[in-house]
Amino acid sequence: MQGENSPIKKSGVWLVVLAAGSSRRMGTHKLLLPLGEESMIRHILKRFIPLAEEKLLVVTNANEPNVKEEIGNLPVVILENDHAEDGMSTSLKLAIKFLIKNSAEAGIILLADQPDVSVDIVRKLKDTFSQEHAPLIQAKYNGGPSHPVLFSHQFFEELLKIEGDQGARNILQARKKEIFWIKVDSAIPRDLDTMDDYKQYLCN
Repeated sequence: MQGENSPIKKSGVWLVVLAAGSSRRMGTHKLLLPLGEESMIRHILKRFIPLAEEKLLVVTNANEPNVKEEIGNLPVVILENDHAEDGMSTSLKLAIKFLIKNSAEAGIILLADQPDVSVDIVRKLKDTFSQEHAPLIQAKYNGGPSHPVLFSHQFFEELLKIEGDQGARNILQARKKEIFWIKVDSAIPRDLDTMDDYKQYLCN
């Protein structure tokens, strides 16, 4: 594990996994529930580690230390959010401050409770950014837009102004005409928010 102040490679595109939710609707911490032979959070992170090329940032909840402990031996940078109860925006802003500090070119935002997001889609966002230099790229599924979303450094200061639990939704809405869409011929990835969501996911 790399700490926040460890020497790391500068610039490039970082994968940012937001994993600081409180799992209130699940009744237990969903990221520690098993998917296959591992926990949900390890299952998701281990899929993206090779693609990230040492630029994988995970934001966890400081009040849920078990998640940090669960992934502590993985080659990722972990930031603990002391204000996670104030909404997703606090995790996103914490990540953006880190990206600014480390001269990142862009960040691809992922949610830790969406195990269906494919590595291929994230790779397409990275490749599109490299080839097209598009500053704002988002996956669009059959049911509409969802994660992952790539924000170039041009949007970092704007992202630092968001508030509440909406994440970057308002920015994406306002900048809809500027988005470079990556079309995906499948349904929107499911959020596993409740125990029923989780059980149905395991049955599929």
